[in-house]
Amino acid sequence: MQRVLAILSFAVLSAVADDSAFAQERAGCERSDLRCWQQLQGTECAQPASTLQTCLVFLQRIETARRGPYSTGLALLHGETLQNVARREVSPRAKERYLQRSRAAYRQVVKNEPFNASGYLGLADVAENGEQRVEWLRGAVRAEFKPAHMELLADALSTEIGGHTADLEAARFIEDAYTYESTNGEKWRYAASALTRYTEALERYPSAADDRSAANVLLRVKDDIDYPQLQRMLLAPADYLPYLADAFATLCQESIVAIISLDECMAGLELAVATAEDSALAGDRRLLAEATLRGMRTIAGEELPRSAQVRERFVDWIDRLLATSLEPVDVAANLWEAQSDFTPDLLERIDALHAGIELSPNRGDLHLKLGSTYVDLKSWPEALEELRAAKLLLLPDEHERVDGLTEKAEAAWQARFQPPDVPE
Repeated sequence: MQRVLAILSFAVLSAVADDSAFAQERAGCERSDLRCWQQLQGTECAQPASTLQTCLVFLQRIETARRGPYSTGLALLHGETLQNVARREVSPRAKERYLQRSRAAYRQVVKNEPFNASGYLGLADVAENGEQRVEWLRGAVRAEFKPAHMELLADALSTEIGGHTADLEAARFIEDAYTYESTNGEKWRYAASALTRYTEALERYPSAADDRSAANVLLRVKDDIDYPQLQRMLLAPADYLPYLADAFATLCQESIVAIISLDECMAGLELAVATAEDSALAGDRRLLAEATLRGMRTIAGEELPRSAQVRERFVDWIDRLLATSLEPVDVAANLWEAQSDFTPDLLERIDALHAGIELSPNRGDLHLKLGSTYVDLKSWPEALEELRAAKLLLLPDEHERVDGLTEKAEAAWQARFQPPDVPE
């Protein structure tokens, strides 16, 4: 009997210890430590590699933490987690159930804090249709009159609603975003977008729109730009080094050439390069090189410059800047990367990327670009070597493209050693 009692006692104590350890493991973060919860969600339910099971485990944790007094941060995190689970759920019925629960979590935020845009933005993400998304985004704009919210609403009006009334309203919201934005780069982007939207509305609905709105935006942007100051900066770049990069970002916006001539930008870049060549100070040469690169990147955007003449000037400027012995070496590595981006010839691109990697060997993005270029050349062994190096150096959320290119290169390389099919 005593032996039986001893066994039972040991089993109970073991169970209590296991439950205690399980509860401690599940707790993970203190309820008030929102940063900890956000990091935990980032590892368990926000990565591309996160599974439905890991998301469900985190969901249980966050729901346990929410049982206390109301917390805006936890409520938003709860809604986002439910949304992530819905994306990974294969059953349409279960997916809709999680989305409904996500909407309920975001509605609680809106109810408790009607002037917090986060709840409205969450509801817009899980809206049941386009009309609902537009209305929730209107709520976000009313709650916090921010340019980013206005842009989201404008895009939703154009894509979800459409028609002359919605398109003109979208253009007005982008114009408001331009008015309220304080950062020059974003400000001019909003201005260019407003001009484009008004112009397109005029072309699509000539009877419902007029050209006064577009003309007014153009006049306002011209009034906002301090031309004399910008010209002083471009004529004496060494005197305005801390502000030169932003000046080029303003002058070189290809999307607003109706406001500023691209020739003015190119002349300023040429003078900046010449100033760097004549400067004896390494710090000045670095700032001039970074500002010039900012100007070239602004002109090019995400692609090669359309004009071959412009590309040739870019490569010439980069060569001249590299000859000035730039320090630190990462500035020169950035220039080599730009040269590869601005060079259509794949072999020349490879040479530039090798030069950049020699200066910054731990740049995973450069290894990825080099591996991708080798894939384009069908140089499979070299491609695999660079792609494997890129995967070691890049963060996990950047592995998807590396894996796709690696799979393609491995399949092509293995196919070279496989005998052709012999017909029967």
